[in-house]
Parts: sequence; structure tokens; C-alpha cells
Amino acid sequence: MNGLIIDFVADFVCPWCWIGRYRLELALSHLRQEHPTLAVRISLRPFELNPDMPPEGMAREEYAISKFGSVEAAQGVWGRAASVGAMDGLEMQFETITHQPNTLNAHRLVAWAGTKGRGLALSARLYPAFFREGADLGNPATLAALAADIGLPQDEAAEFLSSDAGIEDTRRMMEAGQKGGIDGVPVYIFNRKASVIGAQPLERLLEAMGQALV
Repeated sequence: MNGLIIDFVADFVCPWCWIGRYRLELALSHLRQEHPTLAVRISLRPFELNPDMPPEGMAREEYAISKFGSVEAAQGVWGRAASVGAMDGLEMQFETITHQPNTLNAHRLVAWAGTKGRGLALSARLYPAFFREGADLGNPATLAALAADIGLPQDEAAEFLSSDAGIEDTRRMMEAGQKGGIDGVPVYIFNRKASVIGAQPLERLLEAMGQALV
């Protein structure tokens, strides 16, 4: 049996992506029980849920009205996501979020962390930082501190974010995804053979993994 390469396309301000990431890890845990020596590589692919978001982001209430029509409508959508997340043990406290960020910096910092073997760890840290702690994932100082949380040098992360490094590469990856037909997340692509769209149940992910390994 060959290895399994997983392209996981997501954005850190998408609640369904956090749910999808959790379910992916759960599915891999099940898969490794059956195939303990299977080599697995997860490739994180960037996506902007709000591609027109200003670089500085915007107030969460303003964002709610512009995207959903009203704060009440947004709260209904977020409440449903929180209910589903709770069933997976993910605590989402949408009331802590006061600012909606532009996530370009977050994506390029995760790519930078990936060059140091910590991309998956940083990406996993960003979801609860936003949905549980209300962190501004567009703020360089906040992102550098979150990088320090998972053992990366905070000063190096801050220096990277103060430069233009990784911006064009991240944008090219986003554009490639769009050209490939990706217009919503999460998306899982297994061995470039089988794909799953949305935070699907564990059984669906295992089915697609099985198809990819044939």
C-alpha cells in the first residue's frame, strides 16, 4: 500500500474548517489502527473565506451585517456551527470575537512554520485562538505570540511578518485553488484521486481515504 497525501484546504476563520480539521485527525487515527505503518502527509492549502476583507480587517458587527444581512442572522449561522462543534468537543465562543481579520498573514505564517516542521501545530493553534479566545488573526504581534505558543521563536515570527516574504507564494496557492474549482471550504483531496467537500462525517472521510489508497 502506498502512502497517503492529504491536501487540506481551509481558512482559520471558518468554523466548519475547525470541525473538518478535527474530523480529519479522527479519521487518521482510525486509519492508523488498521494500517499502522502507513505514511501520511498533510499539506495545508490556504483559502480566504473573505477575499475582499481589508488588510486591517473590520469590526465583527460590521462584518456580520455585510455578510449575513444582520447581526441576528449571523448569530443564527454561528449558533448552528457552535452546536455541531460542541458535538465534536470543540468549544466555540463566538461572543469573544470582536474583530474579523484578513487571514493572509495567518496563512503565510503557517507556511513559514511549515519550513520548520511546525506548520500543522501552528494551524491547530489558530482555530481555538480565534473561535475560543477571540484573537485577531490578522495582527502580526498576535500571530507571533501564537507562534511562540507552539515553540517557535516569537522574534523570528515577528520579523518574518514584518517583511513581504511569502505573500506572493500564498496568493498564488489561493489562485491555484480557485482555478481548480475550489470556492468553499473545507476541502480534502486524498492522493489527488478522491475529494471530499465540507465537514463531512467520519465515515465519509474514511471511505474517501480508502478509495485513494486503492
